[in-house]
Amino acid sequence: MASLHVGLSGFSYKEWQGEDLFYPPELKQPEYFAYYASRFHALEADGTWYHMPTTNGVQVWIDSTTPDFKVSPKMHRKVTHYARLKEDSIDALKFFVKRLEPLENAGRLGAILVQLPPKLGRDDDRLARFLAEIPHRPTLPWAIEFRNETWECPEIESLLREHNVSWVGMDTDDRAAVRRDTADHIYIRLRRSEYSDDRLREWAGYFRSKLEAGKDCYVYCKHEDAERPWIWADKLTEMIGWK
Repeated sequence: MASLHVGLSGFSYKEWQGEDLFYPPELKQPEYFAYYASRFHALEADGTWYHMPTTNGVQVWIDSTTPDFKVSPKMHRKVTHYARLKEDSIDALKFFVKRLEPLENAGRLGAILVQLPPKLGRDDDRLARFLAEIPHRPTLPWAIEFRNETWECPEIESLLREHNVSWVGMDTDDRAAVRRDTADHIYIRLRRSEYSDDRLREWAGYFRSKLEAGKDCYVYCKHEDAERPWIWADKLTEMIGWK
């Protein structure tokens, strides 16, 4: 049965603490993640873009969560922004994946997010070589976010489908998400500054249709510069109604 994973793209924000906010006033900052994991069953881990996953950090993810929790780490910038998917990115990628093995073995690893820089334009050969090099197994799903419109074509869609890599749909104030079904899982980032109930209902219908088709769904709401993003995640989960 397909699984639904709805969460936020971060959790450690002091401004979320207080009366009628996300974190209770008495909660200590080291307790944030465990509390977050009691409310949601998924997290997009942005910090791994800046720093490689650590052994201790991965163990905290495991120890603080239940078996149905998923962490979707963002691929380190050495791979995406420095080496830009070229051949010399593969060693860093393999180190990244190796550090995540305990998380994968514990069943807590969500889709790994590979977010490309906005100025990196379409390069079919580079992408094909990269996709051929990354490890592929059922417990290690992948998702790629293209932030340059030159990638938006049937040929790139076919490449992702060939390797069972999800096309990330990023929904922003400036542009609606590009939805392309390229894998046995869906990865959507809801990044608008606010969401109406009507828009959330439309998204809920989309996710429900994919879940009914047997596709796992990873859905992450904007965290920074947004007013109470946890409310959208809660509402969306309720609207989807998937158990």
